[in-house]
Amino acid sequence: MEPRAHLLPRLFIDVVLPSTIAALALILALCLQQTHSLAERVDAAASLRLARLAGELGVVEGVSPQAALDRTLQEGKVDQVLRVELHGSDGRLWSSGSAAVAGGSTYRNEVRPQGSMSSWVSMDVDTHPLRKAQAMVWLLGALCATGILVLAWLARVSIRHRVLEPLAQARYAAHELVNARHPQIDNTPVSTEFLELRKTLQRLSELQEAQRRDWSTMQHDNAVEALDRLRQSQAATRSKSQFIALVSHHFRQPLQALELFAAGLDQNASEEQQSLFQQMRHSIASMTRLLDALLEISRLDAGVIAVKPIGFTAAELFMRDRTSLNHEAAQNHVTLAWRGSHHQLHGDADVAASLLYQLASNAIANAPEGRVLIAARRRGQAIRIEVRDNGPGIAVIHQQRIFEEFVQLQASESERRGGYGLGLAIAERLARLLGTRIGLRSEPGRGSTFWFDLPRMPVMERHSSAQKPAAPAWRQAS
Repeated sequence: MEPRAHLLPRLFIDVVLPSTIAALALILALCLQQTHSLAERVDAAASLRLARLAGELGVVEGVSPQAALDRTLQEGKVDQVLRVELHGSDGRLWSSGSAAVAGGSTYRNEVRPQGSMSSWVSMDVDTHPLRKAQAMVWLLGALCATGILVLAWLARVSIRHRVLEPLAQARYAAHELVNARHPQIDNTPVSTEFLELRKTLQRLSELQEAQRRDWSTMQHDNAVEALDRLRQSQAATRSKSQFIALVSHHFRQPLQALELFAAGLDQNASEEQQSLFQQMRHSIASMTRLLDALLEISRLDAGVIAVKPIGFTAAELFMRDRTSLNHEAAQNHVTLAWRGSHHQLHGDADVAASLLYQLASNAIANAPEGRVLIAARRRGQAIRIEVRDNGPGIAVIHQQRIFEEFVQLQASESERRGGYGLGLAIAERLARLLGTRIGLRSEPGRGSTFWFDLPRMPVMERHSSAQKPAAPAWRQAS
């Protein structure tokens, strides 16, 4: 693991290696000092013994020095003295002991008898015991150094076992806790510090597990509550849709009967009565439009409209409600223009035509004596259907509210242009049904542009449509 790969060399270099180097240096110094001390002790003993012999031989002249040499050799056996010689000034030689061995040391000292020329004595000492003692010192030093190296290696093993492995276990447990997993903590005996850390990690794991159970329970409760709210909302929507559909159905027949009755009475009525009957028919038409809009919203909210995508052209889309839109434009003195009818579209033609009719009707109603442009333009892999007008425009703060039910932005009742503020609400639902959205770009005094995007007709379907033209079953506008 990473702690073992990086921390172990660092701890070994910072903690163990300095102590190891210091101990090895100390052993080396002790070995050097001991070997030097042994050599100095041998030199001192031989020099002292040779100086004493030279002093004894220099006191009396004319006495044979053989006895002194023999005594010195006998006494020097403990110091490994092998041979003692006296070289006289007249060339004579006195000696005692065996021949010197190879590798020994020879010590010399000058003898000055009274009234004669100087002579000198020499002493051969065997240094093999000294070298053995020095070798033993170095052997003991090497053993001590080996022991220190073994202790350093054991210290490294101990650091890895007692520090790094528990640290790796703690790191693993912390990593598992961070990733919201339950760690498997080892129960191997460790030091007190790591034992406390292990207990803390175990406690954190238990707290995390308890929190996970609480969170799961809370999520389950929230899901159940959200599902219950969704069911209640769907039930309320269905109830509202069923209520609106039922009311629209039961109101439509009386209104149609009332309209026919008013039309029958209008034939033989006076001018004053005809004016009243005209107002009655206008009111009946307004109520019929309101019921139609409410019924359309209820059908869209109930989700009973199935989308059936087909391929069609923008010209076919524009022809869907062109007569009705031209009639509305003529009533409001609006110039209505059409552009881009050659584009190929794909989607539900009836729903797209209803959406375009709602946007165009809203533009005509809000641009009296103005101009409305309905155009199809290519935008990447889609075709954008735009409805532009040069009406009063819409402020940014109101551009989301206009898609709500019964919202009209006219300041007073006298400024309302008929309608009930349901057209854009229906259009927004139709756009969702098509899988698109309504875009809006508008500024006060500069008109408004509404648009929605439809996918282009696939190439293969475009070729098949060119070979076998199929006319969609358009519904006529009411």
